[in-house]
Amino acid sequence: MVRSRLPFVAFAALLLGSIAFAPSARPLPAVAAAGGIAFQVPSVVDPIHTNGEPDIGLDGQGRVFVSGPTGTGTQRSTWFGSVDGGQTFRVMAQKVPPTAVQGIPAPGPGGGDTDINFDRSGKQYFADLYALACLRVAVTGPTNSGAADQENIYPGGCSGFPGADRQWLAVYDPAPNTPNQSAYKSAGGQTPLVYLEFNNLVGPGPNGGGQWNKSTDGLIYTNATGDELPAVSTATVPLGAVYSPFGADGYPAIDQVTGKVFQAAGCITSVGCTSNGLFLNIGTPDSSGTLHFLDATPTGQDLTKLIKIADTPTGSPDTLFSVLSMDSARNLIVVWCISSSTPAQRQVFVSAASAASGWTSWSKPVRVSDASTMTGDAVNVFPWIKAGGPGRADAVWYGSDKSVDPSTQNNQSWNVFMNQVVFPTDSTGAVTSGKPTTSLVKVTPHPMHYNDICLMGSGCITSQGNRNLADFFVVTIDNSGAAEIVYDDTSNGLIQTAPGFTTPPGSGLIDHAGAGVITIARQSSGIGLFGQPVSGPSTGPVSGLNDPSGDALFPVIGGTNQQGMDIRSSQLQLSTDGQTLNVMMQVVDLSNPALTAAAITGATNLQYVTRWQMGNTIYYAAMENTASNLPSFYAGLAQSIDLCSVSACFPHVLTYPEPGAGTFTGKPETGTIMCPASPSATNPCTLTINVHVADVGGPTANSLLEEVGGYALAAAIQEGAENNATAESDTVPLEIDGVCCYNFEAAVQNGGPPPCHESDGNGDIHSTGSGKASFSMDEDHCEDLDNDDVHAQDSGAGMNFQSTQILSATFNDALNSVVIAGSGTDNGNPVTFSATAVNGSAGVGTFSLTLSDGYTNSGTLLDGAIQLQ
Repeated sequence: MVRSRLPFVAFAALLLGSIAFAPSARPLPAVAAAGGIAFQVPSVVDPIHTNGEPDIGLDGQGRVFVSGPTGTGTQRSTWFGSVDGGQTFRVMAQKVPPTAVQGIPAPGPGGGDTDINFDRSGKQYFADLYALACLRVAVTGPTNSGAADQENIYPGGCSGFPGADRQWLAVYDPAPNTPNQSAYKSAGGQTPLVYLEFNNLVGPGPNGGGQWNKSTDGLIYTNATGDELPAVSTATVPLGAVYSPFGADGYPAIDQVTGKVFQAAGCITSVGCTSNGLFLNIGTPDSSGTLHFLDATPTGQDLTKLIKIADTPTGSPDTLFSVLSMDSARNLIVVWCISSSTPAQRQVFVSAASAASGWTSWSKPVRVSDASTMTGDAVNVFPWIKAGGPGRADAVWYGSDKSVDPSTQNNQSWNVFMNQVVFPTDSTGAVTSGKPTTSLVKVTPHPMHYNDICLMGSGCITSQGNRNLADFFVVTIDNSGAAEIVYDDTSNGLIQTAPGFTTPPGSGLIDHAGAGVITIARQSSGIGLFGQPVSGPSTGPVSGLNDPSGDALFPVIGGTNQQGMDIRSSQLQLSTDGQTLNVMMQVVDLSNPALTAAAITGATNLQYVTRWQMGNTIYYAAMENTASNLPSFYAGLAQSIDLCSVSACFPHVLTYPEPGAGTFTGKPETGTIMCPASPSATNPCTLTINVHVADVGGPTANSLLEEVGGYALAAAIQEGAENNATAESDTVPLEIDGVCCYNFEAAVQNGGPPPCHESDGNGDIHSTGSGKASFSMDEDHCEDLDNDDVHAQDSGAGMNFQSTQILSATFNDALNSVVIAGSGTDNGNPVTFSATAVNGSAGVGTFSLTLSDGYTNSGTLLDGAIQLQ
């Protein structure tokens, strides 16, 4: 759905804006792309879970999905689906629908590399790696995709298997009007036919070779390699080992006309290739769908049969990974990054070949990175590519600002770069030998990673290398041709420092700083991969963002709308004196938290969190409520819970903690909730959090708050009670609704002031002892700027109360009531209090007071009056 971004938000609209702060040292100048390519404000996929090497895919209906591993230590991977076109995401069902008790209840095995792919109907196929041992596969859709799934383990039981790594999916599902050159299709073979390829860690050939498997349901796979080499027998490879084609690790492509599969990878002469460079292997299906590869011969594997794409004399082309993509004219386009001992030679290249040549004649490689320290693109890692219209492709990579080895720690700054490459084509759409045009752009608005990116795989733990990004990230395109890039943003530098976590805080010896926040950048201007202009919102600061109604679903995919979690808008406003950041969120109905919590399985706490990044720090402001309807308001710095895996320990869960004792703590703030008599999507409730700017980094009118998002979360425990055990079991908040993301700078566009709802009153009610109990209340600071106050005296019961701090006021117009909570003293002794006042005069209005020292009293006014306006 399209979300409106407002240059100004009137008082009544209350749409949350975002403030962003420019750090003292901002990134290097951006690379400006020809054709005006630009990207909108990045979206945060999940405000709670983090992971490395995120994957992204769009099905034929334009639905967006993201996945990624949380590590073999958790045996769990994330899998998200978007209900609003990719602005916000929900946890996908994995055997058991997600609940507030356990957000991602997927059973092991899992937690390693993930991949997602689709057939034409929108059915989604998912694969998850477990401990380099076996794979978990799943299928969901095509209707209501993500509400339920089916799963299987391949091979069954994870036993007796020689090992697996880096699995990829390719789906053969040609449209009815697609020309057919496939023996499988001609023989009436069932489609979709799903291929699952992985690195056979101990098989014959370079890197163990690729192990190809096939399935017609995405759950039961059988061997898809018909050729076998002469029997071999070693300590690690059993007699009669299945043939493993060349090409392990390279992300494959598939041709919908011939059914052929393609993989590219680096090879050298010492293992049998004709030169040191990048080579292509092609697998051709027979009538059963079994694949026959170029390097398979009756006498053994012959790597000289491979197709040479390019010589790479300066180093291996396999800096995770060599990636192929096929455009609409069936041209193959490949991207690779050189792995060289000379940092300046670690650059990204692209080449293309047409179907007319049988993909045997490849264009001269073109370097698409600029090797410049000035632009921050000096050294590159992790290339990926997505092709679109004839000869068109977007290549992406991470680039650093220093010409040093990526694995060394030299305070590098890393950004995402993209180059849109357009190869010349003939009248049929086939690429020609002409020189392509390139358009290079820096995608990320600020560095997304600092210092080293370790390239030693699981060996990074021995070198104390940071592997929080894992090994890759992905680009795809939407139905307009606009690039959508999912990447990790670890610039927050988070690391667990709470008591009980054994890693020395900040040491980096075992625990690596930087929570990998899963982030999506979408192209918002310039030419897309279908040759037409694309459009989208700019990154300019705005005061607020709307959110459609009806998308606060539980279950989180395909469930029932929860009005108590249904966000309608969000807004930030910096007070005129610069001392208060007013954080506002509209929610359809906040008047009945008990009903809301009861409708969400396992929920006891309802959390309404607004979070943003200022400089390199994530801040938040939040309101938490329970069935008792006594909300608390708080703010502070986001913190992390770090879990451990084969690549040491790193942040897995982001927390936005409440004030007080616990694993994590925030700062108490004041706030209000205002609900009309009949809350609805067009007349929602409004919550306001009045945050002391000192509690969130001291933003000023010229500070930039980036990637502001608001979220409605259901939780089984408080954030401050989270620990490593609860994070390991994924007992973390579950997102029910969200609105994301935008930038805010008060000096550019400041939101409207918070709404004012005043309550005044005084009078007497019956004492709990003898006589009368008197009270007075003044809750209208928003109008008169005086200090809010509640005081009461009950001489017959020995009570003499005076408030010292008002923390919350909850107005309910349907009940003509206000509930005021905070702290104070009773006869000089500190207490907390809750006071409820109902509008009216003597004999009509009512007042009640509850103190934490045991005093409680309520009654109808004997005299005086209460006014709520």
